Amino acid sequence: MSGKLILILMLVVQSVAFSWEEFIQEDLKVAINRFSGSKVKFMGAKGDLYLEIGEGTGKKVYKIPEDHPEEISVDGEGLRFKGIYAKEIRVFKGEFNAVVMLSSDGKTYSPYRGDMEFIPYKGRVLPINSIQSEEYIYSVVPSEIGHYFPTEAIKAQVLAARTYLYYNLANYKYEKFDLLDNVNSQMYLGRERENEKINTLVNETVGEIIVHEGKPINALYYSTNGGRTANNEDVWGGSAVPYLRGKKDSASEAKSPRLNWNVSISKKELSQKAGFRVDRIRVIKVASNRVHTLELIGSQRKRISGNELRRIVGYNKLHSTQFRVTDKGSTFAFKGKGSGHGVGMSQYGAYGLANAGKSYDRIVKHYYKGVQIKKLKND
Repeated sequence: MSGKLILILMLVVQSVAFSWEEFIQEDLKVAINRFSGSKVKFMGAKGDLYLEIGEGTGKKVYKIPEDHPEEISVDGEGLRFKGIYAKEIRVFKGEFNAVVMLSSDGKTYSPYRGDMEFIPYKGRVLPINSIQSEEYIYSVVPSEIGHYFPTEAIKAQVLAARTYLYYNLANYKYEKFDLLDNVNSQMYLGRERENEKINTLVNETVGEIIVHEGKPINALYYSTNGGRTANNEDVWGGSAVPYLRGKKDSASEAKSPRLNWNVSISKKELSQKAGFRVDRIRVIKVASNRVHTLELIGSQRKRISGNELRRIVGYNKLHSTQFRVTDKGSTFAFKGKGSGHGVGMSQYGAYGLANAGKSYDRIVKHYYKGVQIKKLKND
């Protein structure tokens, strides 16, 4: 789960009412932000598509033959297809096995399950994928974890991803769609990321979510905790969430490439990114073994959080806030552990626990305190 999600997570760590908790959410509308633009190209694979414009007696339907690329462009507050202006455009599969393919450049196309709707959104064409929730999870899980992970670790990730979906549905209310395809919800890359092994494990756990006091939890996860998980309030502030409690983690994260790391950042680079000359860094507060607050000192003095420093420097450089910093003259040397925010489930910790013979339900309960696993019903 990317560091870009941090600002959003600060707002949503509290439990909320879950009005339809007994049933599987079948239909989702996922905004495919990675293909939004002034123009979006699409075509059908393994079958024909049908494009629909308008309503009632004014509705027009066009057959789009298989492997025949078409284009939709933005036009003011609407869209345009073959010279026809519309407020929205719908594309349906003509055959069960047909697949909608999206492209930005007309050269590389990505496949998606389900149907598509195209709407004007913030001056761009935005595709919206109508898809079943379990098929959505097919793509999310391999976008977040490798298929080479042990089976029980993948199952734990499936439950975390599915639960995080349901938590988002109860919290985020977009006007035109349910979720985004990026880290503002969860990474969703369509069929191109699906894996047969992971699809099977999703099917084996269909409808299973993680709950606390009967409600779906904010099932946060990340790559590597470096030996200790974190309390949610120690990372983002706010009130303590009972199931997001930090502790020493005895799980083996030996397979993680970010168990330990060292990064040097020049004072010149940090100064450019901070917007003023930075000569020193003073750590003010450490919580859950992570830098909570620090001060940048130079031509100005600025107090920021450890998360803000990660954002300034780059999440791919400072892999976590579990670090020590040393002044090396012209550079700052960071010696750190782990990757990600450290709240909730460690993916590489789950890897180690699974290799040690732990089942996915025990892995889940290892990382989320006082939770239960609940199986939702079909309608």
